[in-house]
Amino acid sequence: MRRLFVIAVLAAVVVPLSATEANPSPRQRELAEKLLTAMHLDRMGTSMMDAMLGEVERQFISEAEAKGNDPDDVAEAKEMFGAFRERVRTIDFNGLLRHEQAAIYAKYFNEQELADLCAFYESAAGKKMIEVMPQLMSDGARVGADKLSPKIQEVMSQVMEEGEKKRPWRRTTADMRALESALESYQSAQDDDTYPAATDLAGLKTALKDHLSTSQKFPEKDMWGHPYEYIVSPDHHHYRIVSAGADGIFDWDSRKISAPKDDTQEPAVRYSDRLEDDLIIADGAFIQLPVQAKPKTKTKEQ
Repeated sequence: MRRLFVIAVLAAVVVPLSATEANPSPRQRELAEKLLTAMHLDRMGTSMMDAMLGEVERQFISEAEAKGNDPDDVAEAKEMFGAFRERVRTIDFNGLLRHEQAAIYAKYFNEQELADLCAFYESAAGKKMIEVMPQLMSDGARVGADKLSPKIQEVMSQVMEEGEKKRPWRRTTADMRALESALESYQSAQDDDTYPAATDLAGLKTALKDHLSTSQKFPEKDMWGHPYEYIVSPDHHHYRIVSAGADGIFDWDSRKISAPKDDTQEPAVRYSDRLEDDLIIADGAFIQLPVQAKPKTKTKEQ
């Protein structure tokens, strides 16, 4: 997220080339050209780009080092950033952007305003502004990344959480899939191919502690706030994971295990049009889901 923010700022440095004025007056163009000369567009563009890339590099490397990435990979990234920045310095920003930039300034400023801007950038204060602009942009990007990124992440988390609450079956099915994956991992590690003999969710959590990814929390409740149910057969060769759905009430038969008649085929999924109905995984496959979770069928046009 931090890198994305800085890159977004970097992209904003380049004035959109599509916003050009078709017919600026000769005087507007003359003043715009004078303004761009006073602003040292070529030097400022190169310096600003170099400063911004330096900030992107700093954040990229610091995050890689914080994650414990391979030192050789970090060194290679530094080398690539260095080579990239050196090549960027050779770009003729003035030659590439001069005509379009003049037209853009002529679009948004009249003759008097352009004259006033020329006077400013030819003054001592204006010259200093041009001189320190790369540092202003770099420092601004750093402060923005440090101060704004946590807020942006917080807002993004809130938006995602609100979206999950509107579509609770998505997170619930993902949680159930995570439990199913951990159960299959547990079974493959057993000599007798059995599943955990846990009689409740707490016991299952203990049994699966080494079979969930390190970044993943053990899913205990569905998105309606109800605890999941784990049921295992007496011989520990069959299991079910069940969510009670929106009403929190388990269907009378959703926690009953019956051995499949044909182990070679995955059972068909029953799609319910009621969010109150249970969601069920049995022996590694969903057998009941809300119709909202049904995969979309592609049309011929797609």
